[in-house]
Amino acid sequence: MESVDMNVTGSAAEGLAPSAGNPKKRVSKTERREHLVAFLFILPPIAGFLIFTALSVIFTVVYSFQDYNSLSNVSTFAGFENYIELFTSPTRWPLFRKAVVNTIVMLLSVPFGMILGLALAGLLRLGEIKGSKFFQVLYYIPSVSSAVALNIVWNYIFRSNGLFNTIFGLDVVWLDGSATLKAAIIFKNSLNSMGSAMILYLAGMLNVSPELYEASSLDGAGKLRQFFSITLPLISPVTFYLLITGLIGGLQSYADSQVFAGGNSGATTVVYFIWQQGIQGNNNQGLASAASVLLAVFIMLITLVQFKFSNKWVYEE
Repeated sequence: MESVDMNVTGSAAEGLAPSAGNPKKRVSKTERREHLVAFLFILPPIAGFLIFTALSVIFTVVYSFQDYNSLSNVSTFAGFENYIELFTSPTRWPLFRKAVVNTIVMLLSVPFGMILGLALAGLLRLGEIKGSKFFQVLYYIPSVSSAVALNIVWNYIFRSNGLFNTIFGLDVVWLDGSATLKAAIIFKNSLNSMGSAMILYLAGMLNVSPELYEASSLDGAGKLRQFFSITLPLISPVTFYLLITGLIGGLQSYADSQVFAGGNSGATTVVYFIWQQGIQGNNNQGLASAASVLLAVFIMLITLVQFKFSNKWVYEE
């Protein structure tokens, strides 16, 4: 009996042995050709990322620890001197501090643009605006237009004899004063960004199940209650996306300072400060690299904090 069992077990093991050690499937020439073609298609963006992004980040970090001037081609190790100079130098620190404050203040356009986009999406969703498709295209045009072109147009609008003062009967010099200049930038950026927010919010609203509204209507909920209890929580992923991308874009603002404000110190942003120190006259690439690294770290921290607390208010299916 034992010999029979051993024979049965041995034959079973022999039957299982080939399946345990299956040889690798041979790849045909056609499959190898397809893989090569696919690799060639993804090679340009990969090469572009490695050359223009990854290497740039590495060199920026390296130069931030050096006293580097590209014109004189002089580079000496400076340790943390560039970082210390940003916060202690009597000439650099006031400029850097003002750039940081201006950048943070002008971030107010992010929530304002989101609120305007949400209001427009709500009106279009309810069908309160006739010709809604036309208005969707009209409001979305600034989102796909050149930032330089938009800032040139807005610069003309906010001049002393521009369209804004003419329409509202004002006599305000928007482009000279620090406070008025930032107010103008917040206003224009809010209007420029509300189109993309409107489209995304509208898409989110259309994905909300109509059955939820029907059930709430049977319970006596009005339109306003439905909006705050059903629509707003269910489109919170859109709000989260707009908040993250808006803050990242706002922290990297440059055209507002250079094109719209014409270099006015009242609208100097961190990126414009980096450009001034690294390119415009100063040619202090080490200091500019240090400021760039600090900006990148701050953006990463803000993004991580938002993701950390997103589970407390962002709806997940």
